[in-house]
Amino acid sequence: MTAKETHTTARPVRIPKEDWDDFGALVGERERSRLIREFIAWYLRRPKATLPKRPAVEPASES
Repeated sequence: MTAKETHTTARPVRIPKEDWDDFGALVGERERSRLIREFIAWYLRRPKATLPKRPAVEPASES
Protein backbone atom coordinates (compact mmCIF):
# COMPACT_ATOMS: atom_id res chain seq x y z
CA MET A 1 0.00 0.00 0.00
CA THR A 2 1.42 3.40 -0.96
CA ALA A 3 1.18 6.55 1.13
CA LYS A 4 -1.37 7.99 -1.27
CA GLU A 5 -3.67 5.00 -0.74
CA THR A 6 -3.81 5.77 2.99
CA HIS A 7 -5.13 9.28 2.52
CA THR A 8 -8.56 10.54 1.52
CA THR A 9 -9.03 12.22 -1.84
CA ALA A 10 -8.74 16.01 -1.82
CA ARG A 11 -12.06 17.77 -2.39
CA PRO A 12 -12.03 21.33 -3.69
CA VAL A 13 -14.37 23.63 -1.79
CA ARG A 14 -14.89 27.30 -2.58
CA ILE A 15 -14.65 29.50 0.50
CA PRO A 16 -14.02 33.24 0.47
CA LYS A 17 -10.35 34.01 1.24
CA GLU A 18 -11.19 36.21 4.23
CA ASP A 19 -13.32 33.44 5.79
CA TRP A 20 -10.61 30.80 5.12
CA ASP A 21 -7.91 33.01 6.64
CA ASP A 22 -10.03 33.89 9.70
CA PHE A 23 -10.93 30.21 10.16
CA GLY A 24 -7.25 29.26 10.03
CA ALA A 25 -6.39 31.96 12.55
CA LEU A 26 -8.95 30.55 15.00
CA VAL A 27 -8.33 26.82 14.63
CA GLY A 28 -4.77 26.72 13.33
CA GLU A 29 -3.55 26.43 9.76
CA ARG A 30 -3.23 22.64 9.98
CA GLU A 31 -6.53 21.98 11.81
CA ARG A 32 -9.07 23.29 9.29
CA SER A 33 -9.52 19.95 7.49
CA ARG A 34 -9.99 18.04 10.74
CA LEU A 35 -12.65 20.46 11.92
CA ILE A 36 -14.50 20.35 8.59
CA ARG A 37 -14.48 16.52 8.71
CA GLU A 38 -15.85 16.60 12.28
CA PHE A 39 -18.66 18.94 11.23
CA ILE A 40 -19.59 16.73 8.25
CA ALA A 41 -19.65 13.61 10.44
CA TRP A 42 -21.93 15.39 12.94
CA TYR A 43 -24.18 16.71 10.16
CA LEU A 44 -24.53 13.20 8.73
CA ARG A 45 -25.35 11.85 12.20
CA ARG A 46 -22.46 9.40 12.20
CA PRO A 47 -22.24 7.28 15.36
CA LYS A 48 -20.41 9.07 18.17
CA ALA A 49 -19.93 12.24 16.09
CA THR A 50 -20.28 15.47 18.04
CA LEU A 51 -20.63 19.04 16.91
CA PRO A 52 -17.20 20.71 16.98
CA LYS A 53 -16.70 23.30 19.70
CA ARG A 54 -16.66 26.93 18.66
CA PRO A 55 -14.09 29.34 20.10
CA ALA A 56 -15.16 31.62 22.91
CA VAL A 57 -16.31 35.09 21.90
CA GLU A 58 -13.83 37.76 22.82
CA PRO A 59 -15.39 40.56 24.87
CA ALA A 60 -15.66 43.85 23.00
CA SER A 61 -12.91 46.24 24.04
CA GLU A 62 -14.01 49.56 25.47
CA SER A 63 -12.53 52.61 23.81
